[in-house]
Amino acid sequence: MQNSARCDRNHDVRITVLGPVGATVDGAAARLGGRRPRALLAALLVADGSLVTEDQLIDSVWEDQLPAKPRQALHTYVADLRRALEPDRRARQEPLVLLRHPAGYALAVGPERVDTRRFVDLVAAGVAAATAARPAEALAQVDQALRLWRGPAFADLADSRFLRAEIGRLEECRSLAREIRVAARLGLGEHRQSLAESQELVTDYPLRESAWALRVLTLYRCGWQAEALQALGTARRVLREQLGADPGPELARLTERVLVHDPALAWHC
Repeated sequence: MQNSARCDRNHDVRITVLGPVGATVDGAAARLGGRRPRALLAALLVADGSLVTEDQLIDSVWEDQLPAKPRQALHTYVADLRRALEPDRRARQEPLVLLRHPAGYALAVGPERVDTRRFVDLVAAGVAAATAARPAEALAQVDQALRLWRGPAFADLADSRFLRAEIGRLEECRSLAREIRVAARLGLGEHRQSLAESQELVTDYPLRESAWALRVLTLYRCGWQAEALQALGTARRVLREQLGADPGPELARLTERVLVHDPALAWHC
């Protein structure tokens, strides 16, 4: 009977945080409640299946605004979250998703059911394809990865201290995916189709020299050498103003190659 009960409760639980924090159970939106239960879910999620102590969860959920009885309040939110993620779980029945340990809690959700894990894996596949000079495959992988985003990561908890590092990691991975996308399209000869996207890259990430290099190459391959040199000048100015440093060797070398019309910069089918 116990095994049968476990099978009956084997719901398809999926967690999404590439946008507002959310969850679905068998395709239906789970009712997570307000900010604090969502922070609880986020704190468990970023631990990637590892144990999170009650003290860590209390610090993440309430930060500097502790309730009168924080552990009691935490237990209430844990119970509510369990009901949302395991609606068929009966009282005193062993939980399958939000697990209790002597020292705290852990979230048991497979990586394929968490949008951040799928995103990172797809970007890694895109990097591998780009490195192997397979631009069509790289483009397909990062397109699929970028479609997972519904807004800023942890959009409704973006000001939480405990999420800063994770949000930064995900945004760095997102910028890499966008660069791979532009580079892949250039590799497929889609120069003019990449004009708007390459401009968005340098607008969103003005301090990334790799983004500026892609913008310059896009302009150059469209036959706009003057505009490419102008973009290099803008990159130099922005880096000096914001970082107090000149561009690195990649942009310096690219400037020389644009000036002499290096044949290697042209697209070769």
